[in-house]
Amino acid sequence: MVAISMIWFFTKRMPRIFALAFNLISIFLLIFLLIGCYNPSNQSTFLVKYKFDDNSPFYTIIEKSYEKSNTTLGLEEVIIRSGYMGVCIDNIPFQYSSYNNMTTFSNSICYARKNLSSVPLYRDLEIQLSNIASSSSKTQSSVVLNILKLAQLTSVNVIHPYVLMATVILTILMFLFILYVTVPKLPFKLAVNKFLLLLSSTIVLTWGIGAMWTHVGINASYRLVPSSSMNIITVKKGKKAAVMAWFSFAFLLLDSVVLWLIFLRDRKSLKDEIDNVPCAQNRYNNYSSDSSTLHSKV
Repeated sequence: MVAISMIWFFTKRMPRIFALAFNLISIFLLIFLLIGCYNPSNQSTFLVKYKFDDNSPFYTIIEKSYEKSNTTLGLEEVIIRSGYMGVCIDNIPFQYSSYNNMTTFSNSICYARKNLSSVPLYRDLEIQLSNIASSSSKTQSSVVLNILKLAQLTSVNVIHPYVLMATVILTILMFLFILYVTVPKLPFKLAVNKFLLLLSSTIVLTWGIGAMWTHVGINASYRLVPSSSMNIITVKKGKKAAVMAWFSFAFLLLDSVVLWLIFLRDRKSLKDEIDNVPCAQNRYNNYSSDSSTLHSKV
């Protein structure tokens, strides 16, 4: 008997259980997307990957630039991944660690997105590019190309994590409210259900904008950086992060649709119950003569 009651309990609440499942999947996808490139174990979830193009005619110049000092030897082979919360530098040469007195060698290291300008690699990865002197000026001016700064600009100025952070917080809040209305015999369920409709629609709108902005930011870096760096730097889009962003949006949209369907179903059931209630007899028809006389005897 208990087993039948449990089966009936879950069957009756199956739409809300689906909503909880969609919501939980969205939470995990959004959190893993947010912490991408925050540490080396999560650097596969990157938005954009930068590296020096070894097919570029300037690659030999870059090699010679880093060969001028033993501390920067081999830095032309580094790979930099930019994420929402941090930037990871991969393929760091072994001799760089030994010359910079690193306690433990690791060819990968990650930094918070706003704490890059103070690390030694930020300065060591700078490349001085000299301009040809013009007819009006005989002195040559130099410009600095810093591949690590480009990754920092991507995480700080192009793709902001704040919309994603807000979406994660709101999605966790929605999960708790769905769990509340799933438990039977709790008060204020009607008000919570109405609030869930507003909350789910807000989350879909918020992360819809966030996912589109992520897509635009990734593609902008992919298109602009190679051309602006004279094809010295090659860019690869983070397909895993893009898929996670759009899949989380799809699950949030499904969540909102399920909640709206549940609300409309409950309203329809309530309306049918009200319609099935028999109407009270008209209090003015107190005598048989007050009603229809079609069947009265003559």
